[in-house]
Amino acid sequence: MTAVGIFDSGVGGLSVLAEFRRLAPEHPVIYLADQAWAPYGERSLDEVRDRSVMIARDLINRGCELVVVACNSASAAALHHLRGVFPETQFVGMEPAVKPAASQSQRGVIGVLATNATFQGELYSSVVDRHSNGAQIVEQACPGLADAVERLGVDATETLRLVALYVAPLRDAGVDTLVLGCTHYPFLLDAIEDVAGPGVTVIDPAPAVARQTMRLLGDPEMGGNTVFLTTGDAGVFAAQIRTLLDEDTQPHSTPIAISRHRIGATQIAVAVADLTAQAVGAIVNAANDRLQHGGGVAAAIVRAGGAIIQEESNTWLSEHGPVEAGHAAVTTAGAMPAHHVIHVAGPVYRAGQDNQQLLRLAVAAALDAAEDLEVPSVAFPAISAGVYGYPLDEATAVLADEVVRWVAVHPDGLGEVRLVALDPHVADRFAVGLDRAVVRLRSEPSEGPAE
Repeated sequence: MTAVGIFDSGVGGLSVLAEFRRLAPEHPVIYLADQAWAPYGERSLDEVRDRSVMIARDLINRGCELVVVACNSASAAALHHLRGVFPETQFVGMEPAVKPAASQSQRGVIGVLATNATFQGELYSSVVDRHSNGAQIVEQACPGLADAVERLGVDATETLRLVALYVAPLRDAGVDTLVLGCTHYPFLLDAIEDVAGPGVTVIDPAPAVARQTMRLLGDPEMGGNTVFLTTGDAGVFAAQIRTLLDEDTQPHSTPIAISRHRIGATQIAVAVADLTAQAVGAIVNAANDRLQHGGGVAAAIVRAGGAIIQEESNTWLSEHGPVEAGHAAVTTAGAMPAHHVIHVAGPVYRAGQDNQQLLRLAVAAALDAAEDLEVPSVAFPAISAGVYGYPLDEATAVLADEVVRWVAVHPDGLGEVRLVALDPHVADRFAVGLDRAVVRLRSEPSEGPAE
């Protein structure tokens, strides 16, 4: 079966999913909520465009031949670009329903609720130019509203306060038709209608998007189901689905891979994601040799995992002494979804020493520890880049190369190694390093095959 891919920065696209499943209840769907990057509407157009390419590529790699960009901000920033990057894939996007609003408005005054990113995109301007039919368009940006739906829920006091704050000016401006320009907003329909008053017609574009998806799809398949994925916390996403769709599900947390290779039984992937949200056997922390986690990724790990990580680090230090080059300490991961944290002494970049060899020792020590723990997967950040002074390009290239070389020698040691970065630029450097390392490995047949 060929699944339809649907993605949004979070739960907003569930409004589109619900409409599509009314028309094709058994067609297979992969819904991906990019909650690690939510909300898109408060990011730059360039950020959203680049991220949308990554998400689309991930869905296409999962077998989706039709992708619904169920996010107005992503559609505004990336829809045309996605069609150019992936010409063999069909895309359906969101656009503010100005055309039906213009045909329904009696007074010719139309309000649009949307994010800043939507209003800034060329798609929105084009829709207004083509379809407003002389109507007055009153725009209302809604910073924080989609994020409130994600974090607080549709019935939260702060969420309802924001609805009143943004809808009241449109009501006072005399609009008689109100367009919902963000897929999160249909879940606030009752609250929006209450503030707008009985004389205002609210238009949700989700049903029209579902119908367009069906036109491109043709005859829907039977016997499929919906797979829910999130780049954030799967448990949180499951609770949101239960609230918004009244459906019990088991979403999976997934990184967005921008490069992926297989060596023996081990997959090595580069992902733009939050290291502390990785549901892996272990995550790697580049600590100082006394395991005091005061800055950078180390501090983020302690914040996410809780005080137990520092407590266990102190216990390890008292029993073993400072962490030496080529060795690792192991603690639990606390509140994070990983099971363990592997701490290696992050080598500080200095003139007059073999910086590359010290970084390779740290990487190999972490991988050896993961193998000893018998975990199926391990996730690395860009060890030593940043606060330890290691040039980013060199650090990511050396790390990726050492991972590839270690895996080639230990073909059954791990199921997956993830190279994770929250910054897309760092992830891109990881991907370049990984791709080059695999090419080098392929030129050395004795090291083992790579796919």
